[in-house]
Amino acid sequence: MKWIGALLILLTCTWVGLDIANYYRKRPRQLRDLLQALQIMEAEIVYAKQPIHLIFQYISTQLPYPVGFIFQTLADRCDEPQQSLDALWTEVICHQWHFTAMKEKERNIMVQFGQSLGRHNVEQQQKQIQLARVHLQHELEDALEEDKRFSNMYRILGVLSGLLFVLILI
Repeated sequence: MKWIGALLILLTCTWVGLDIANYYRKRPRQLRDLLQALQIMEAEIVYAKQPIHLIFQYISTQLPYPVGFIFQTLADRCDEPQQSLDALWTEVICHQWHFTAMKEKERNIMVQFGQSLGRHNVEQQQKQIQLARVHLQHELEDALEEDKRFSNMYRILGVLSGLLFVLILI
């Protein structure tokens, strides 16, 4: 019976280490999805000149969860007449952000970008999108560095802490 408990402790600690490492793996992927969303938005605003709710709908079909889900929520709520676009953007980003593995810096970049959405002409809007993409690109580089540095460490730390607990308890 003691060995079954020891095995469960080892598996649980390993699982926790893998789960934390998975968080560091998800963040760069989601940042790439966000960058792709802004690229699609730029193309649709500048070249196709689509209405914003159709752009949100199109982006939501092109990207996986959770970034696609954020844009699907934006597309669904665009028809609400009582909110301005920037207030809707801020509300949806803030409420849906906890589904992502991204940090507060990225959320602040997106909220700040949303405050300029729909307020400028096409050229100015394109510049705002490019500025947001530059900031997110810097965050992507940081996320890749953190992934490289921390994901293997947490995997190994999970296994080793499990072994330590087993040795202490046996």
